[in-house]
Amino acid sequence: MVIRSVIRSIALTVVAVAVAASPAAAQVDFQGQWGAVNHQEAMGRGPGPDLADYTGLPINDEARHTALSYTAAVLGMSERGCMFYTENYLLFAPHNILIERVNDPVTGDILAWRISAGGSDRAPITVWMDGRPHPSPNAPYFFSGFTTGHWEGDRLVARMTHMKRGIMRRNGVPLSDKATMTLHLTRHADILTIMGIIDDPMYLEEKLVLTGSYRLNPRGNAPATNPTCFPFTELPVYDQAGAVPHFLPGTNHDADTFAKQYGLTLEAAYGGAATIYPEFRKRLQTTYQPPASCTRYCCGGGGLNLQASGINCRAR
Repeated sequence: MVIRSVIRSIALTVVAVAVAASPAAAQVDFQGQWGAVNHQEAMGRGPGPDLADYTGLPINDEARHTALSYTAAVLGMSERGCMFYTENYLLFAPHNILIERVNDPVTGDILAWRISAGGSDRAPITVWMDGRPHPSPNAPYFFSGFTTGHWEGDRLVARMTHMKRGIMRRNGVPLSDKATMTLHLTRHADILTIMGIIDDPMYLEEKLVLTGSYRLNPRGNAPATNPTCFPFTELPVYDQAGAVPHFLPGTNHDADTFAKQYGLTLEAAYGGAATIYPEFRKRLQTTYQPPASCTRYCCGGGGLNLQASGINCRAR
């Protein structure tokens, strides 16, 4: 009996030590400042995509017509000049981010992860980890959305709802306030990969998947917040009542500029679910003639740090 009691006591001690040594909540630490690694989609992350370039986007006709009516001049209006990008901008912005861990002041448990603006034009994301439910669909919508997260192994999975209307691409492809987004945050040493899966029943024919990569910045010299935005009318003409910059159907003079620049058909340039699959490429093989040489953005997107991104460029 004495021997059995000693064995039981030793076993309980081993279990207690193992439990104490195991991580209680977080599987990976995401804290720190992270610099964007702009090794993909250099034009989109740098100077911005071409007008009427909707390639790779599974958008529907409604989204296409809305995008063709867009002009960036609308941001010159006082009521629109300080509008934030919605949170999916995290996936295609060239900016740094700051991730903070929010602890319960009593228990020390992780209440949330906070992904701050870090120099990009958007509100911070708070990923709640305490099991709280998502609010009613009738609750207010914010530029930061409402996000809850859970761990799947060493991967943080976060689901966002209550997003404001925004964009999928900086040339005006719309994202509705019916959209939801699932984020997957994965860390490998000093590299953080964020994959987002966007579902929009209003503008997407199927889910859109985007990724962004970040490298840990040990210097910690990136700002945690954006500079204050002061709304004002940038162009006097927009002070006139009812003056809203836009293109009426069929009047966008850049509707086919991108397609002509790269020898594409409008069907290919205008995107859609069918255009993102290999079968569509096969349809173009017999008719597509690529440009003879690169004439613009040949070595990056105009200002991106290619050396830091590890890109080897050779202009033709």
